[in-house]
Amino acid sequence: MGNCTLRISTLAFSVLALCLLLPAAASAAPVIVNGSFEAVQIGSPFVSSNPADIPGWTHSGSVGDGLLWAIGYADSNGSVTTAGAGNQFVTLGGGSTATGSADWSTTITGLTPGASYVLSFMTATELGTGVEPGGPQTMTVSFLSGSSSSPASFTSPNSSAAYWRTWVTQHNTFLATGSSAVVDFSVTNQQFDMGLDNVSVSPVPEPSSLLLFGSVLLGSVCVARRKLGA
Repeated sequence: MGNCTLRISTLAFSVLALCLLLPAAASAAPVIVNGSFEAVQIGSPFVSSNPADIPGWTHSGSVGDGLLWAIGYADSNGSVTTAGAGNQFVTLGGGSTATGSADWSTTITGLTPGASYVLSFMTATELGTGVEPGGPQTMTVSFLSGSSSSPASFTSPNSSAAYWRTWVTQHNTFLATGSSAVVDFSVTNQQFDMGLDNVSVSPVPEPSSLLLFGSVLLGSVCVARRKLGA
């Protein structure tokens, strides 16, 4: 009976805490348009160099071997069998025959000035074993407006096979200085193309919210102990 009371009390207070915290988080939810690059589904040959197929994003620089790729692409050197999320992703680089620099940028809306956020995204290296061996590739994330955070570099390991087989999740914490921000993903003087997918933003919990959550959990423990001792 005592264990049952403990479970019920803990559950009740946990639910109360979530009810108090979720409305505040929802009201400040930032938005990225087409963060998984699924808005326009492309068919065979499952690669597109048309920026119009990537709404919500702006591209500049080298097109490389393509801009938007989908599961199903294949050639004599390899095939696309996975994406970071969904079926499609974009790439940045000079392509297989040249060195180039490229950028993808988008606007994040719904930010609160002075609040901190976590930018999450996935990257993959085109290079792997076999016909396209090579080292890891690096992508730079910077803010063109709406944040004073410094640029940061993120590296992906070699792919397990050509092309873009090994996706890794990256995180970048930034401070918003406006209600919107322009984030830019770039590569510089790079041969072959680096994959980008599953871009999203979430708020970092404020200390006051964490304190409230901790206080509620502490209260649930105290109540449970009193009930067990009764």
